[in-house]
Amino acid sequence: MCVSMTSRYTRRRFVRVTGGATAAASIGAPGWSRASAAEEKTSAVRHVNAVVIGAGLSGLMAGRELLRLGVDSFVVLEARERVGGRTLNMPIGGGHVVEVGGEWIGPGQRAIAALIDELGIGAFDHYYDGDTTYDIEGRISRGLLPDVSLTEAADFGKVAWQLDRLAKKIPIGEPWRMQDAAALDQTTLGNWLAEHARTSFTPSVFRLISRAVWSGYPERISLLWVLHYLRSAGGLLPVILNDGGAQDQRIEGGSQVISQRMASELGDRVLLGRAVLRVEDRSSKRMRVVTSAETFTADRVIVAMAPSDTARIVFAPALPQARQDLVSGWARLPRLPLVKAAMLYARPFWRAGGLNGAMQSDRSPIQLVFDNSPEDASMGVLSCFLSVVECPHLADRKQREEGLKEELARYFGPKALDATGYVEKDWAADPWSTGCITPLTPGLLSAGGEHLRKPSGRIFWAGTESAKRWCGYMDGAISAGARAAGEVHASLRG
Repeated sequence: MCVSMTSRYTRRRFVRVTGGATAAASIGAPGWSRASAAEEKTSAVRHVNAVVIGAGLSGLMAGRELLRLGVDSFVVLEARERVGGRTLNMPIGGGHVVEVGGEWIGPGQRAIAALIDELGIGAFDHYYDGDTTYDIEGRISRGLLPDVSLTEAADFGKVAWQLDRLAKKIPIGEPWRMQDAAALDQTTLGNWLAEHARTSFTPSVFRLISRAVWSGYPERISLLWVLHYLRSAGGLLPVILNDGGAQDQRIEGGSQVISQRMASELGDRVLLGRAVLRVEDRSSKRMRVVTSAETFTADRVIVAMAPSDTARIVFAPALPQARQDLVSGWARLPRLPLVKAAMLYARPFWRAGGLNGAMQSDRSPIQLVFDNSPEDASMGVLSCFLSVVECPHLADRKQREEGLKEELARYFGPKALDATGYVEKDWAADPWSTGCITPLTPGLLSAGGEHLRKPSGRIFWAGTESAKRWCGYMDGAISAGARAAGEVHASLRG
């Protein structure tokens, strides 16, 4: 969901999907169900062929694919009172929404491109016309690239090329199979940069990238995880580019509309307010899935959640030790808890000054800023990413709103103080997600990475972290859900 450096190279058209509604309000009344007090007391055990846990992009795609494959006896269970997982739209007036979770799509993301085409959902180009603002090593500059000397530019280019070349050696989706995988996994990105960079500028830029893309610092993130992430996206450039990269386009109606549309198609198979408490997989019996509202029996289960979020479910018998270690290690990650905030304005005033609204920093309280205004520019929106851990003076929400105005004024001038509204999502405070972005610390991926998607008995794993391609992105969530559904279908057929 996050990105770093911006380019104004000629836009590579990715997908122009036409037709269909363009706002969340056009979806119509949802057909999925919520648990009632009566259901909690009186509902009988219900048997289905498959239970899908999680109604985010991956879980809903798994349900959609099950239905396509002819498995129509299934339910999708969601703990929240909404669908969408780590995508979330917030209304900002005038019939518009702003995404406070994942939102962008880009070239090469074929799974999500095909899905929104089928769902009749449109996409439009993100606004990148004008200069980007950079705050790197305390130097504020504007332009296509940050102010940089020839020596610094050459050093960054060399190191980026070396990292890309190393990433290309990774077996796609299976980094643990790479030669010297364990050694690469024990090395941090920070250690590798210290060995290869010759200027301070290069580590500073990679610090910017790691804060934005992996929500962590180079000295804490496994080099193997970084290489796997880059390999799954086709290299460093697709990840860090905005225009023409992973942040190329936005979804009409906001990214959550994708999940809402899929849930509407699945109807009453999607059950909200069903936090799964326990999954039993006794080989001689039907599986049992116990929720906060009722109990299901099933032939197969798909868990479409971030690995760390599965720690709150009791599995009986216990999962393989390697899977348990992976989950517990993921849950202990020293990630930067993210807040994604949107400051609202009467108009996108920065455009008149030749700025595109983007800002990227390696040390500012704000990691990233994007122009998230509606496509028609009828109002202005600057979306900001920050971590309260890095700016404790902004821990209080009211202080955060005022503090962000002042920070934005540093980059975009005094008009940034004249905000008309403010919305935010503090992912660290979300009761059902341990975060919106998941880095991986040294030692975990090489030891247990294959258990990201290796079935545990009759339990199958989805979620963007398990994707072979575009791991960590909405596209990865879609492909992982479809893959898990195919595995369940094959398993049910014997």
